[in-house]
Amino acid sequence: MNNWMTNNFWIKIVSLVLAVITWFYVNEELIKEKNMVKQLYKTSTIRQIQNPSYNKKPVK
Repeated sequence: MNNWMTNNFWIKIVSLVLAVITWFYVNEELIKEKNMVKQLYKTSTIRQIQNPSYNKKPVK
């Protein structure tokens, strides 16, 4: 029963470490993207407040 744990033990450890590193990297990228979206939304909102005609099409 213990054979499944000890069989290829170091490969399992390396796989676990790589999975954790990958998880941290992806998580950090998602946080960066979320912050970029917040910043983009904030600057877009500020532009609309400062210039109400921003992003509006001219009337023909």
